[in-house]
Amino acid sequence: MNTTVFGANGNVGQFVVKELVERGHSVVAATHNTNPFENLEQIKTVEVDVFDSNSVNNAVNGSNAVISCLGSWGTQSKKILTEGMKAIIPAMEATKITRIVTVTGAAAKLPDEDFGPIDSINRKVLRLVAKQVVDDGEQHLRLLQQSPLAWTSLRSPVMNNFGQFTYKLTSNSPLPTQTINRQAVACALVDLVESKEHLKQAPFIARD
Repeated sequence: MNTTVFGANGNVGQFVVKELVERGHSVVAATHNTNPFENLEQIKTVEVDVFDSNSVNNAVNGSNAVISCLGSWGTQSKKILTEGMKAIIPAMEATKITRIVTVTGAAAKLPDEDFGPIDSINRKVLRLVAKQVVDDGEQHLRLLQQSPLAWTSLRSPVMNNFGQFTYKLTSNSPLPTQTINRQAVACALVDLVESKEHLKQAPFIARD
């Protein structure tokens, strides 16, 4: 399978690229500013600006699937996920690619989704701290829902490099104190892109 990874040079994206290569995928690593994949076989690196539709079109051309590891934390605009989907979705439609898997924060709420009391409190607290980031995640979910793509969005709690790589997918959102290993998230993203499970859904990831 030929797979394009957006945000490939990020903390999660690098693990995703490594996992794809280990499973025999040909990878287009869509990076921005830095390139950690020079001279690595099975990886084609392209410089991408998600605000530039031409560079996004070039990144998806010839691929069978897309994984987005884009995120707005640490960015000035705080709308990278939304702007990414505004460019990626039309590019995929134009090239007849249907499968996309994305990752966003656990506080992002689907339209018309009911959160329980604890989840609602957690979301409100996170929106106080990082309203634009949470809003960005939710807007990207709305764009996916409105698209004809076979999408899945993985909702993740705070990530780190500690703990086990094992994971489970659940419909229950994590507690505010829960964390997940980045490599577990990467494995889940690759597992999802290889499968037909959780289509048009946004499961939560948790430690198994």
